[in-house]
Amino acid sequence: MKKKILSPFLYLAMILIFAVAFSAEASGQTKKELRKQKKAQREKEQQAAFLAAKAAMLDTAFVIPAQSIQFERGTYIPVTGNINFLKITGNESVLQIGSTLSVGPGLNNLGGVTVKGRVSNLKISQRKENIYMSYILTGIVGTVNISININGSDQATVNVDGMFSGYSFTMQGTLVRPEEASIYEGTEY
Repeated sequence: MKKKILSPFLYLAMILIFAVAFSAEASGQTKKELRKQKKAQREKEQQAAFLAAKAAMLDTAFVIPAQSIQFERGTYIPVTGNINFLKITGNESVLQIGSTLSVGPGLNNLGGVTVKGRVSNLKISQRKENIYMSYILTGIVGTVNISININGSDQATVNVDGMFSGYSFTMQGTLVRPEEASIYEGTEY
């Protein structure tokens, strides 16, 4: 019986088919493992950001540059964080809202209002990964009740209630240390 010898081209084609099939199977596992590694890395980074935000909050040394503000009636406005922020350092705090689109200079020369003053009635509570802080800020322009919440990340929700004006709004932003923030404080009326 005579053995059939495969032509070199047929032999090369078979090797190529096996190589492609094997690499597709191997890359499928690699993609799954890669996704799993990326997810673990994101969770690790989020946990590190949360721990840094938690430490800053407990030290009462942080800034929350706002990414958005939502007013009482549900109006949601994206804003710039360098002129819309909440800052607290020790027993001093600054709450500022402003607008680059404002027709007039506003009370703070940034198209809005700046409240600077002392912190009173500071309360911090913690339950698992939920950190809650509340305090009263009294400045020349008025008195506001502020509550801040972070939950498992460095993303903060700030509820502001003008105690005597009746106005309230909610700010959303990333809680960072003061040296990490790029903010511009306007003048207080």
